[in-house]
Amino acid sequence: MFSESSPPLPWDGEHNYARDVVEVYYEAGSGVALSKKEILRCLLEGTAASDVESIVDEEKDATGKSGYSSSAGRGSSKWVKVNEKRTLYDILKEANFVIQGIPVFAVVSKRSNFYKTFKAGNWALPE
Repeated sequence: MFSESSPPLPWDGEHNYARDVVEVYYEAGSGVALSKKEILRCLLEGTAASDVESIVDEEKDATGKSGYSSSAGRGSSKWVKVNEKRTLYDILKEANFVIQGIPVFAVVSKRSNFYKTFKAGNWALPE
């Protein structure tokens, strides 16, 4: 869609979303990381192994720890510009990229009025 060899987008008559005019961002620190128990419950939901209580309890007994905690989601979120040379995998594994359901990226045109608002930090995803 945004490669250098792609034709202009049919709905973008003014070329405001050409490759050289857009920037891509992800929101860092916007959520609370799930505990291992919560992750397992989500992954195994609807399967015969959906009772994860015993798995997590065994691990807790073995390590003396219950789960992962994070300070993310406590007013520390910010938009991070994506280096387009990195893979999606590399971006998604960033420690500060807490995914709550689906990954969210903002594609912003530098020619738009919204760009100034966005860059000034005066915009956030609707809750």
